[in-house]
Amino acid sequence: MKDTAREQPLITIVVPVYKVPYDMLKQCLESICAQSVSNFEAILIDDGSPDECGKVCDEYAAKDARMRVIHQENGGLSVVRNNGINAAKGDWVCFVDGDDWIEPESMEFAEQYIKECQDGDILIWDEFYEVGGISKKNCFLRKEVSGILCFADTEREQLIKLILPDGTEEPSPLAIVDIGTANARLYRKQFLIEKNVYNMPGLKRMQDNVFNLWAFSKAEKIYYQCKRLYHYVYSENAATRKYTPDIADTMYFLYRCMNDFVVKTHNTAEFHQRLYLRFVRILSRCFELNYANQHNPKSIMEKINKAKADMERPYFREVIEKCDAKNQAFRIYLILWLLRHKRYFGMIILTRANALTRNMRLILRKS
Repeated sequence: MKDTAREQPLITIVVPVYKVPYDMLKQCLESICAQSVSNFEAILIDDGSPDECGKVCDEYAAKDARMRVIHQENGGLSVVRNNGINAAKGDWVCFVDGDDWIEPESMEFAEQYIKECQDGDILIWDEFYEVGGISKKNCFLRKEVSGILCFADTEREQLIKLILPDGTEEPSPLAIVDIGTANARLYRKQFLIEKNVYNMPGLKRMQDNVFNLWAFSKAEKIYYQCKRLYHYVYSENAATRKYTPDIADTMYFLYRCMNDFVVKTHNTAEFHQRLYLRFVRILSRCFELNYANQHNPKSIMEKINKAKADMERPYFREVIEKCDAKNQAFRIYLILWLLRHKRYFGMIILTRANALTRNMRLILRKS
């Protein structure tokens, strides 16, 4: 380990921990302990996990002086990250989820990155997408680039458009995880506090997207390198797939948050359409996680009636009626047609067919 000791850490790694399987949490914490420098602290935040996660965090903090633990009542990911920002002693904040892991040279790379881009507010690198035992390369910019890219002034809008795509982008096998994630990057702590950039409490999904919309819009300079040091682990049994009865409530709140951003910063027809298009896909997810989910115990009529009630909510109806499907993929056109004509049984069948196709791909990939 290289000696880069300083009175205060340069970087604070915030690790949210809640009901993380032991093997995954161990891999995450071991990867942090294995860092080749000591320029950082790691705050392990036990979000009231009812299992042994808090005890595991304490054990690792007892072994590695660079780690400390905060135990708190369950507040959700947004509250955890906000508490981590406020508790950070480092000049820069980095988020590592408790079920992911990082390469041993990550913090050494981050230190050099900071030296080269001292005027940046956000420094982004890239990640691998781990699924079914296979490691896939990801590119937040949808293609391989060399060197360090700087996004300032109007150039920052390119990054915002990647969070709110218009659906006309060229397909890319490297575009697996979009740039809206909060992983694989550094945020200058002073920037976050002075510009009041925090995660939205109470928002249960896609917190990263809302956080980064505001962060990207308020940052003076954002830098990017296509260097993959973060491993995002996709679990087939993750919360992103399980039956979620209140998913429509969550996504309705998400729409209000994103719409608030668009109205206050990009109140144009183009960005409203970008938001509508993003939410057509999100409404499709509502079907996947609730009305068409294989673990939903309700009868088919109960599912259809619930879908009808949710899709009639004012903001959702605005998306359905105002979204322009011109130049979009046929799947988007079909989803919109079904929703506009209130063919909810058809949406359930389409969603189940898509889920079956995806699962078959996973099975074939493993064989």
